[in-house]
Amino acid sequence: MKKMLLLLLFICGAVHSQEILSGYVVDEAENKPLEGAFVYLDGTTFSANSDARGFFKIVVPQKYNAQLVISYIGFETIRVDDPFKYGKPFKAVMRMDATTLDEVIITNKSPFTRKQMLSVFRKEFLGRSKAGRSCKIENEDDVYLFYDESTHTLKARCSKPIRIINKRLGYNIGFDLIAFQVQYNTTTLDENYMFRSFFAGTTAFTDTDKKGEALKNRKASYEGSVTHLMKTIKSGDWQGQKFSLYVDRLPAAPNDYFEVSDSLSYTKVKLNEAAIAPLLPKITLQGKEVKTSKYNRIDFTILRNMDTGTQSSINFDRDRFYIDQNGLFFPLDAITFKGYMGMLKAGDLLPADYKPAP
Repeated sequence: MKKMLLLLLFICGAVHSQEILSGYVVDEAENKPLEGAFVYLDGTTFSANSDARGFFKIVVPQKYNAQLVISYIGFETIRVDDPFKYGKPFKAVMRMDATTLDEVIITNKSPFTRKQMLSVFRKEFLGRSKAGRSCKIENEDDVYLFYDESTHTLKARCSKPIRIINKRLGYNIGFDLIAFQVQYNTTTLDENYMFRSFFAGTTAFTDTDKKGEALKNRKASYEGSVTHLMKTIKSGDWQGQKFSLYVDRLPAAPNDYFEVSDSLSYTKVKLNEAAIAPLLPKITLQGKEVKTSKYNRIDFTILRNMDTGTQSSINFDRDRFYIDQNGLFFPLDAITFKGYMGMLKAGDLLPADYKPAP
């Protein structure tokens, strides 16, 4: 009897710990249900399709700091911030998509061929790592590429989710591209004149290989990644995770520069003003020193496995940021990554629910 009681308590506890996202998808014009709408929790493997009633239900083991994305061909994509706040089924009203993307692209004359621009797009979107090079975009014809000569910027848009097959990591990814830009110092596609590469979007992962080589490759992509670093900052286990910090090229103790504390369901990381102040550039105006908060002028270098591993540099544009339980940080514009971490692109993305093997 005692064993049975313990089993029931375990089951009840497991069910209680789950979170449920549910709702009804309807079209705005006629308020009729939309069957087959694709609903997913951004950056995870959790997704569902709406049924004949327009109803969807996604069960997840925990809350995630992620948007709930609802997409349907011919309709504007809906992105729901903090979807867990509803606690019960909600109504998602979809509006017909009136985007005239084709007209914008056709009227934009580019100094480069599509083949040239596509080559850059693959490198800066998928990446040049082993995982990035193993990726294939199934619907490249849906990607619109154009070059803005006034700003020396290569841009990309896509009216449909970009379908990525990542053989090395064993994922199929639907990437809903929100922004893609590669900026240069002059009108060129030469990477030697590139000074900024940026892309953003929402992602839905489908696991296609839960065994074998993919699991080892996933761990390799995770180790030394931004997510790995964020989890290390959160836990404070720099030595155990084989990370080392250098500040302005000198070895540094992370606790001297990062003040880590709990803030609601997140971890708050604040730069230590006392440690940072001597490193900030001094600016004088009319003979008087002016305070500055140009954190991005301080060289924070991250080494992993010391000299035999990877090296990255991080620059801060704010004095604080937050990390959730899955190692995702925000706001995204708080930190800029260069070196190894800056090289990692969509080809090395792992879902937020990925758990590295011990």
